[in-house]
Amino acid sequence: MKKLAAVFLLLALALVSVGCGSAPAQAAPAPAQVPEAAPAPGKTDEPAGENKSLIVVFSCTGTTKGVAEKIAALTGAELADLVPARPYTAEDLDYNDGSARASVEQNTPDARPEIAGDISLDDVTTLYLGYPIWWGQAPRIMSAFVESHDFTGITVVPFCTSGSSDIGQSDDTLAEQAGSGNWLQGRRFAADVSNEDLHQWIRETGEESMEKTLKLYIGETEVSVSWEDNPSVEALRELVGSAPLTVPLSMYGGFEQVGALGMSLPRDDVQTTTQAGDIVLYSGNQIVIFYGSNSWSYTRLGRITDQSAEALRSLLGNGDVTITISAPQQET
Repeated sequence: MKKLAAVFLLLALALVSVGCGSAPAQAAPAPAQVPEAAPAPGKTDEPAGENKSLIVVFSCTGTTKGVAEKIAALTGAELADLVPARPYTAEDLDYNDGSARASVEQNTPDARPEIAGDISLDDVTTLYLGYPIWWGQAPRIMSAFVESHDFTGITVVPFCTSGSSDIGQSDDTLAEQAGSGNWLQGRRFAADVSNEDLHQWIRETGEESMEKTLKLYIGETEVSVSWEDNPSVEALRELVGSAPLTVPLSMYGGFEQVGALGMSLPRDDVQTTTQAGDIVLYSGNQIVIFYGSNSWSYTRLGRITDQSAEALRSLLGNGDVTITISAPQQET
């Protein structure tokens, strides 16, 4: 009986062995799909924003807006109106009424008219900032605008319109109130400024020489200057770095004012035919400002950009004057 049981056990084990050996091989499992790495936080496949030019303009009568539209046509920049929450009426702008709204605001340094809506400066790299001159200053709404925005990484190019007043120190004041941004020398335009003049100015705004590294006053009048980028101007910057430089000028020849600097600057004289507004170095130690034309050997220092030939003759052609050259942070 035990032998028979052993035989049955051996047969069972043989059958099991044959069955296992004939089973088809299992297909290997497919490789696991490895998920693509997720993009790092803050990284996207979107292209970086392009440089953007924007014109922000405040204009009640349309004069400054007209100049801004010409700039937009020449540059392709977007145009944005700075709109007051409470619009100005003709009565508000009555310059002869000391109780008019604009008069009261301009006589109140901390006045900040409310702005309707916000103007985004996202992706803006160049900002043209336009406004009229009211009582020798920028309207207070401009202060409200610059104090409420961050201009870091933005080149700000101020411009203004007026009946007769220059841009004066209004651009400096706005730059100080903003506290950020690369502010260039501002410029005053007449309502009928030509496209040619605007085009030349637009080209100049990209030049380092337009940066407000030096101020020039003729008497009490600040004038805008496009300074040359040369060793003479660099030496002049160093000369006025610690204190403003005051130079008495005398009329000469019916076309220029000339005065001694009291020291010599580097010179690179070339034969030059000057025009009204040119500023040059003569003999290395004299500064000359022209309200007419002359041909001689000079080193160019710069050019007054915001005064017509008639205005320059009025400033310089009626007797001796005194000029002051200073760094932007200095009081004159």
